[in-house]
Amino acid sequence: MTITQQYFNERLKRLKLIVAVKDPKSLDKALRYKDYIGSVMLLTGNVLSVKEYVHILQRNGLPVLLDVDKIGGLKTDKYGMEFIRSVIQPFGIVTNKVADIKRAKAQQLYVVQRIFLIDTEVVTHIEDTLRDTKADMIELMPSRLPDIIRYVVGVSNIPIVTGGFVNERLHAEEALASGAQGIVTSYEPLWKVLRDEPLLDYK
Repeated sequence: MTITQQYFNERLKRLKLIVAVKDPKSLDKALRYKDYIGSVMLLTGNVLSVKEYVHILQRNGLPVLLDVDKIGGLKTDKYGMEFIRSVIQPFGIVTNKVADIKRAKAQQLYVVQRIFLIDTEVVTHIEDTLRDTKADMIELMPSRLPDIIRYVVGVSNIPIVTGGFVNERLHAEEALASGAQGIVTSYEPLWKVLRDEPLLDYK
């Protein structure tokens, strides 16, 4: 199926869960939870296998955000980004590199910019980062910094999701209550928890 931005936005608003798939064995598990997942962040594969992974997920209605730094043999120069768009065909990409964001936007890909909150300097300059970015969404890592999430949401006109160390329902609830629009987790036991008891709308 064709994944549009409207479809992605509506699905994430309703389901709020982005599952991070870090190995091929987790693909089947993601498919089993497909009715409870907003999107898949794909962090596994290589240039020979990743097209199939993306197409299987998206045929099942799961928008794929491809972590371009995790795919073996994949380049992100001008031609590599064109290959991603025309051959691999994910809904979007994930990167923390400004040059990759620009190349991806030139190919009309949806872009999630990952920002690592490693120290106060990053937070101090985050307004400049947000003003200058061409990304469509920001992923803040790690997630368990609710005061920082609230601050970034307050100064950003770009949707915010957050990941890293999300392994309990409470962590997800705190992130959403702080203003994040979704949470990213590879922790499969939490997928089951959120399937059985979906996250509420905290907005």
